[in-house]
Amino acid sequence: MSHQAKKKFGQNFLRDKNLLQKIVRESHIEDKHVIEIGPGQGALTGFLASSAKAVIAFEIDTSLKPILDNFERIYPNLKVIYGDFLDYDLSLFNEEMHVVANVPYYITTPILFKLLESNQIKSASLMIQREVCDRLLATPSSKQYNALSIILQYHAEVHKMMDVKRHMFQPKPNVDSAVIRIVKRNQALLDNNNEIKFLRMVKEAFRQKRKTLTNNWHQAFQVSKTEIESFLVSQGFHKDVRAESLTKEDFMKLAGAWLYD
Repeated sequence: MSHQAKKKFGQNFLRDKNLLQKIVRESHIEDKHVIEIGPGQGALTGFLASSAKAVIAFEIDTSLKPILDNFERIYPNLKVIYGDFLDYDLSLFNEEMHVVANVPYYITTPILFKLLESNQIKSASLMIQREVCDRLLATPSSKQYNALSIILQYHAEVHKMMDVKRHMFQPKPNVDSAVIRIVKRNQALLDNNNEIKFLRMVKEAFRQKRKTLTNNWHQAFQVSKTEIESFLVSQGFHKDVRAESLTKEDFMKLAGAWLYD
């Protein structure tokens, strides 16, 4: 059955079998429970089902059901759920879950936050826009460095598995892709109270990137600029420091000493 890719769902289908097999092999999903987001025409799905203990695939495009029904007949360990992955309650899973997916570009960030916030998700291998991958792996003082870079690197060990050129997709997107590997940490780096502070402080620090940390936190926490400047200096930072110059460890240190709500 032929299927016309739908732009509204960000559908770009990858058919290179060698590349798909490499993604599955380097995701280490043998005997594990796997989630695939957007199986599409099933190019990756079959390789996942052949390797994993079980696969749950979330597909928002119900017109793909005739194609995916056939995969469910071939692979008894595969179940396709038709609906928006972002609406699904991941706490309903009783097992540790591992995600392998070619993620629609337009919902990459909300998917990442959902995966990071779920205790059920232990790892993820995601094909995403290469520019986004570069931002997620960015280091301090680089143009791409942002709040998500720090939050992701706080929650997980992250590395790029491979680059994927645009011509390998059908239809061909306007940008190149990359596969990023995310392995969640077994233990949080901060206790719950300091982690909550850390996450909010990071997000607010990058709220307006051109502003200093003092200006952003003054607006977010309703603390006087003088107090924040004194706090930063007391922790060994310049009073006019900007968020993009601080490491994950710097923000963790500041969260541990922060006394404001």
